[in-house]
Amino acid sequence: MKIKQIIEGDSYEVIKKFPDSIVDIVVTSPPYNAGHDYDNYNDTLDINKYLKNMEKIFTEVYRVLKDDGKVCVNVPFAIKNMETKEVFFLATRIADVLNNIGMKDFEFITWHKGKNLNHFQGNNTAWGSWKSPSHPVFRPMGEVIMVFYKKEKSHKGNKELIDITADEFKEWTKNSWYFTEDQVYENLICIPNNSRKDEHPAPYPKELVERILKLYSYKDDLVLDPFNGIGTTTEVAAELSRNFIGIDLSNKYSNIAYKKVQKYDASLFTYDYDYANLVNSSDVKGTLNEIFPYKESFNPDITKNLKTKFGIKNANRVLDPFLGTGSTMMDPSISECVGFDTNPLAIEVSKAKLTKLKTSETENIKNYISEISKITIKSYDYPEWGPYERYASKGKYNIVKTILEYFKSNLNENEYRFVKCVILSNLDQIFDYKRDGNGIKFRHSKITENNTLEELKSILEKSIRIKEKFDEANDKRLFLKNESIIDSTIPENIDLVITSPPYANMFDYFEVYKMELWTSGIIKNKDDWNNLKKTALRSNVNTLLNDEETVNNNILNNSLENMEKHEKSIDKRTRTMILNYFYDMNKVILNIYKNLRNKAYLFIVVGNSFYNNTPLPTDEIIASEAAKIGFEIKTIIVARRLSTSPQQMKKITQKDKMFLRESIIVLYKK
Repeated sequence: MKIKQIIEGDSYEVIKKFPDSIVDIVVTSPPYNAGHDYDNYNDTLDINKYLKNMEKIFTEVYRVLKDDGKVCVNVPFAIKNMETKEVFFLATRIADVLNNIGMKDFEFITWHKGKNLNHFQGNNTAWGSWKSPSHPVFRPMGEVIMVFYKKEKSHKGNKELIDITADEFKEWTKNSWYFTEDQVYENLICIPNNSRKDEHPAPYPKELVERILKLYSYKDDLVLDPFNGIGTTTEVAAELSRNFIGIDLSNKYSNIAYKKVQKYDASLFTYDYDYANLVNSSDVKGTLNEIFPYKESFNPDITKNLKTKFGIKNANRVLDPFLGTGSTMMDPSISECVGFDTNPLAIEVSKAKLTKLKTSETENIKNYISEISKITIKSYDYPEWGPYERYASKGKYNIVKTILEYFKSNLNENEYRFVKCVILSNLDQIFDYKRDGNGIKFRHSKITENNTLEELKSILEKSIRIKEKFDEANDKRLFLKNESIIDSTIPENIDLVITSPPYANMFDYFEVYKMELWTSGIIKNKDDWNNLKKTALRSNVNTLLNDEETVNNNILNNSLENMEKHEKSIDKRTRTMILNYFYDMNKVILNIYKNLRNKAYLFIVVGNSFYNNTPLPTDEIIASEAAKIGFEIKTIIVARRLSTSPQQMKKITQKDKMFLRESIIVLYKK
């Protein structure tokens, strides 16, 4: 798979999350510590601190570099500290850093930094002591490119992917680079530094990167620049059909770099693992999510966090088109909750969490909870689904059904919904199963039949305490529907959208909740079950597939082509499902775009998938499709690394492990 990434972030923190040995060549120019006015970086560090920082970053660079990879570092020969006026030989210091890490010397190229031939001949001034041996100061006319290799000098690759010409090779293998039209200096080739310094204080020319990449890399090689700045390295890499990763601390520079390569299907990323516990944390203690545990649920703080990070204010009407159990809406500042979900149980749980209970209602619930031990347990027939009894003993099943009927006959609609959903949400603690991946697995419950009633009582007592606390600041208006968002009517002027659709991973999410759906009576027979499955977003082959519903996306097409290259090609139904998934997501995003107010955000949490050991970069595909609709892609936040089956992990290439991620796509409607 092609890797085309611009990443905003600290190079060390970002690169240390990369797999080992994935990069073919590094082309970079680190900060010189010379007092340049960078966007958000201090270029006047103590020299020892500066070199220690370089050592940290290049140690990680060394790890991710292939054994036959090269590192090409552009620096001046010497720099002068702007404050102390002390001179030190930067090139030798950086060389020492790389040598100590393990890099081996390979080549030393000098290039003229002048604007033209006259500049090279000396028509500039900076002499220090004029005509005196006191302290003459030399004018910095050039810089150096130091080339190192890791373990093997020869970088082997496909000869058909070599793109350097014979003439270029002859000229560029001279280790002093100067260029002039009339070739006055036959043996010196100059590259004028015509890069725009109004964007960045220390750019280098595109021609320099072109020469390095053609000399030392093949097409499709992965190029890394850990100090990417405004993206000269990544722009040239894209033009020369290389894969690339460019990292920079500056949001401003990263956006400039991204705009240069966006047309090559590149993506703009931010790595922020602080979001790992926000995108997937279903049982945060002391919150409603603790008593309504739901697989793959958001942390309730995610909405507040994203609003703060992106400066979002006055987001009163919030939409979650794949609502789940309503974690998005738990932020107290949200006054109007708009949500859709095809799982009727999820909608019921959302209503139970978000509907405010009056004091009289919570007191009524408490009273009936206190009497729970006195209930006479009745006997009920199992649901029609044959395997049900494997996961629920008859005794426990009778207790649960009796309790549900007891509360149903004594509570009003809102009261009963809350109690019912608490019991159903914790059913896996009582019965002998656990929710696992694409379904359920047998697991002996630690709760015995004799103490089932007391356990249920304890859960309900805890739940009502948490609900009372939540409702102190709860004044929400709910617009929640048990239907698909794809063709639904969304209220206009939505202020904010935060959602996580089913991932394109073949999981049938209804399978995870079949015990709850059958126990509740929402599903009464096989027809109900089959019809429910057909309502889902097409992320698995149990849905209604249609060969004619596709999307034309370069990243998606590239991924499907790579899947077809494997010995065992993906089957037609899987291919159709993948295309249908993105067709559905396109319709969802278009529906949202039409009803989202201007200057508002859409956040989509997704995880990438693998088929035939080939990545399906769902985050990049959805982002690029959203851009076609009209959204601006602010960034893709990599929230955490994912894993796949042990069998696939053994077969996935190191480079493709870069795609094992869960991300937040950040979209903006201008």
